[in-house]
Amino acid sequence: MKALRKIISIAIIATLALSLVSCKTMTKPSTQKPKPQTTPKVSYKDGTYTGAGPKWSEGSEDATVVIKNGKITSITLRRLDKSGKEINYDKWTGQKDPKTGKVYPNLKKFRVDMANEMIKKQTYNVDTIAGATETTTNWKIAVKNALEKAKK
Repeated sequence: MKALRKIISIAIIATLALSLVSCKTMTKPSTQKPKPQTTPKVSYKDGTYTGAGPKWSEGSEDATVVIKNGKITSITLRRLDKSGKEINYDKWTGQKDPKTGKVYPNLKKFRVDMANEMIKKQTYNVDTIAGATETTTNWKIAVKNALEKAKK
């Protein structure tokens, strides 16, 4: 009797396992090419516009955006300390501070790279930079806020 129970149990388990394996759906891959993501065309008024990012425990970020002929031609990204003064970027080079031992992200380079990418793509919506996620996210918000002021 025990042998019969084992055989029945094994048969049930095998049936369940086969039914799970056979449940895989067979779909043909799509032959349609994915549509490229496009940034909606926005018209901007010429001028110089400033925007701020949210304040946080380490200070805040802001941006100045220059629009010429309806296009973003210049972006200046700034990191402000808790008192609202712009930081000394020579301290923020990705190197270890010999006095404190703290490693500061390379904001000196990141702010230039991010601004250039925004100008190239004509949008604030670019990737954030690992190691300075909070600051680069806030720079994006600051540029977005400046661009909102520049919309026609």
